[in-house]
Amino acid sequence: MGGRLIGYLVALASAAFFALGGVIAKSVFDLGVPPRVLAEWRVLFAFLVFVLFVVATRPRQLRLRREDVAWFVVFGIFGMGGVQWLYYEAIQRIPIAVALVIEYTAVILVLVYARLRGRRVGAVLWYAGGLSLVGCFFAAGAYDATLRAVSTSGVAIAALDSLLFTSYFIFGERLAARYSAWTMAVYGFGFAVLAWQVIQPAWTLPWTTTDGAVWLRVAGVVVIAAVIPFALGFVALRLLPAARVSIVATSEPFIAAIFAWVILGQSLQLPQVLGGGLVLAGIVLAQSVRPTAGSV
Repeated sequence: MGGRLIGYLVALASAAFFALGGVIAKSVFDLGVPPRVLAEWRVLFAFLVFVLFVVATRPRQLRLRREDVAWFVVFGIFGMGGVQWLYYEAIQRIPIAVALVIEYTAVILVLVYARLRGRRVGAVLWYAGGLSLVGCFFAAGAYDATLRAVSTSGVAIAALDSLLFTSYFIFGERLAARYSAWTMAVYGFGFAVLAWQVIQPAWTLPWTTTDGAVWLRVAGVVVIAAVIPFALGFVALRLLPAARVSIVATSEPFIAAIFAWVILGQSLQLPQVLGGGLVLAGIVLAQSVRPTAGSV
């Protein structure tokens, strides 16, 4: 019970840092930094932080089994690099609320994948996933009638992002069973950085034309929206099945709404508060059922 509770608390803390990082990222966009540039800086600097730390303090954790290299390549490129880039691209075309709701359909996709793989998914977890997704809809403010007219391309990008987000949980769970959070961070971000060199080589980024105010916020995104939440997320995947971590992740929109209310002065409406309550109910419901061998 203790380990599971710690896992849920760690996953919740990860969601909170991702939420705060999203608020900071929005301010970077407002200063004229394109989504692709911020997404690459985010993985590049996070990789440097993790690799320097691990080399200096625990170099043995850089060892990989040969059969796991391909898994890390896929996890890094799609689960680590692709998810955030597509999310940034989506919110440039459609409201954040709509993008979040589409992205978090990954909660149900993770459950479906587990069931297709022959693992038992109890009725309680389906209810918990459904409650969390509905809560996410309201917490994100997607009920607003003004959001109904959205860009088709934005929706398509967000839908693809939900598939990559699903891969993050699925591959992350597999690798977390064999490796520490530090190993996952180094190689996950490392392969994401390599993928970016094909799409947008690092030397083409606006290193010399970016001013100090922007760099300060980029640093905030790297630490608060990458280094801390991913490290916490990897720890959570070592303590809980991926399906349960994904359910907790749906708390991000509500936490982001609270941060936007406190930091940016944005309004926090009653349906959003109720949505946050539904997400919390889903998390509590998921936590009430102990995972067993062969189940999620």
